[in-house]
Amino acid sequence: MRRIIPLLFSIVLILSSCELFYDEPVAGDVYAILVGLDYQNNTSQDNLQGTLNDADELHIVLDSLAEQTDSDYFGYRFRQEGLSYTSEVNYLIGTTTVNAYPSITNIEKAIEALVGATDESDLILFSYSGHGGEDGSIALAKTSSSDGEYFYDVQNLLDHFKKVNGRKLIIFDTCYSGLSLPVNPGSTNTVLGSSIDDWYAKYWENSSYELPDIYVLTASADTESYEVDLDSSKSVEHMHGAFTAAILEALGWGYPHPDVEDLPMPPAARGSTLTVDALYAYSKNYIEGLPDISLHWNLFSLSDYIQHPLVSGGAMDMVLFRF
Repeated sequence: MRRIIPLLFSIVLILSSCELFYDEPVAGDVYAILVGLDYQNNTSQDNLQGTLNDADELHIVLDSLAEQTDSDYFGYRFRQEGLSYTSEVNYLIGTTTVNAYPSITNIEKAIEALVGATDESDLILFSYSGHGGEDGSIALAKTSSSDGEYFYDVQNLLDHFKKVNGRKLIIFDTCYSGLSLPVNPGSTNTVLGSSIDDWYAKYWENSSYELPDIYVLTASADTESYEVDLDSSKSVEHMHGAFTAAILEALGWGYPHPDVEDLPMPPAARGSTLTVDALYAYSKNYIEGLPDISLHWNLFSLSDYIQHPLVSGGAMDMVLFRF
């Protein structure tokens, strides 16, 4: 019995853990493609006020986190602002020059440029703040006033990222973004209408968990997503997508913003580790705490806007940073 008890104790500890991780990553470089559009040059879409702040401030905080973890940071902001149909900014990504206007062509070109620039030790992030279609597609930038080809199938984007080396996290702050989640063989989605038969079959099947190529965090399930004004005094507007505001605070960039030099350990970190699941859990709690947005309908607040974040990956979690 002296040998059996420690063994049983170890098994209990393993089974009681609710998270499975990738092996500890080697600290590589951090690459980020951060997309924000205000749609002022697109008469088919309502203007958005917080999307450019989303991209700009994610750039600031990711640069700081890379420095804290002794990683080199390569951040590329693809911004559509105002009435122009191009950008004055050009990026050299690896050996490829890419214009920073977030058209379909430029975004695909930027991702393809990462293929030759990254390796397995690197962390690659992509964020999109903008409009989304009811089929889960995203509304990238028009290249002219008559351009009708600007809605982009997210699966195409994910297929491009599958060719990129490294740990990959995609963040969509857009309406209906949960519809773009890739199917993971290790889990069944419990929010978007899976039946009890699906859960039962998944529970009893013999397949093992598989590591996904890409992790995806989305602002909502199959509903709209919303912008919020973080300035409670209302003296100056400071707009963000509610979901990106949650991610920023989870990373240590709450509002009012701290000095970049004094950026704290990310509040979402668990011990010395920041993972995708930690960001997801923090974002749900943040949105549930907003006065006008709820994770679900309830009898006492039927007028609430509903926005339920989702994450892909099944039972597997991915380490983003270790401090």
